[in-house]
Amino acid sequence: MARRIYLDNSSTSWPKAPGIGDVIKTYLEENGSNTNRGTYQEAFSVMENLLETREELASFFNTKHSENVVFTMNVTQAINFVIKGYFTKEDHVIVSSLEHNAVMRPLVQCGIPFSRIPADRDGNMDISAVPSLITERTKAIIVTGISNVCGVIHPLDALSEIAKKHKLLFIVDGAQSLPYFPITLDMADAILFTGHKGFLGPQGVGGMVLSSFLAENLDPLISGGTGSMSDSEEIPPFMPDRFESGTQNLPGLIGFGSALSYVLKNREGLKKNELLQTERLLEGLKSIDKIRIVGPSCIEKRGAVISIDAIDKDNAVIADILSREFGIETRVGLHCAPNAHKTLGTFPHGTIRFSPGPFTKEEDIDDTLTALRELFK
Repeated sequence: MARRIYLDNSSTSWPKAPGIGDVIKTYLEENGSNTNRGTYQEAFSVMENLLETREELASFFNTKHSENVVFTMNVTQAINFVIKGYFTKEDHVIVSSLEHNAVMRPLVQCGIPFSRIPADRDGNMDISAVPSLITERTKAIIVTGISNVCGVIHPLDALSEIAKKHKLLFIVDGAQSLPYFPITLDMADAILFTGHKGFLGPQGVGGMVLSSFLAENLDPLISGGTGSMSDSEEIPPFMPDRFESGTQNLPGLIGFGSALSYVLKNREGLKKNELLQTERLLEGLKSIDKIRIVGPSCIEKRGAVISIDAIDKDNAVIADILSREFGIETRVGLHCAPNAHKTLGTFPHGTIRFSPGPFTKEEDIDDTLTALRELFK
């Protein structure tokens, strides 16, 4: 049986950060307490753990207001909190042409008008077109930091400046870009993140980092018990309790806190290897006939996401053979971003997506290229 070669880190990271399984196991077997609900040492220790994680994230996102770091189940939930909690049908927002359904479906569901920033067939955004899309009803620019389909890096600095100039909110979906392509609250009003991808934590954890304006003006999507203000049936007005109702995924958050500390301590080395292996794969793919590399041709414009489109073969068949015969795990299809594929010229059949991670080895890439050369010769 072929050894496992995992190249689906855009879906979820693997391996996870070292030791987080033990941290979660210790919590479940030796503590297991809730937070904000008990006045005993075990409950206090969980509260302290979450506070440390919140403060570490606040420092990473360059904000002094750690209370404005809100934990959710995932980045999709965080995006829904922001879109449904602030915008109405009377508003208008601007999005990229490559957005994930985590952004597009809430907009469509709520009937919130939007305009797409045009992009070329490689996903490069036409930043000069943005001002012409702004109307008197426009309230925000909402974009992903890096495309989960083709890996193109969006010009967040330039978009932030446009948003500031026109007094618009700037909201960033950091699912694919964090933590190696960071953005701070100096640039954005909301940064939405997930714990199980670049941060190498477990599934079921994500969050949002909010500006003071959004923290005060966002309507909570979910309300209920928080362990605070229990004498009132009103939602607590203070952060983060305002948005953190109900019992959270504490095993996941404790594992995420451990992973976060590991990643931030080793971030440069992890990023270097991830991009090195991505570049190795990108350059190797250029020598294989009968495939199209979707997105920019140079690593400087990319994150660790590479999609290919087979010219005269079925992408799904190729992905299946890679898995069954070579142990190479990828993702095939439309990757929850249909308009991205329309923009990139890969709709409706989709692409085969390869996403190396910080623990990917050279031999993983070399074996993948050998397999692809055999399949396409």
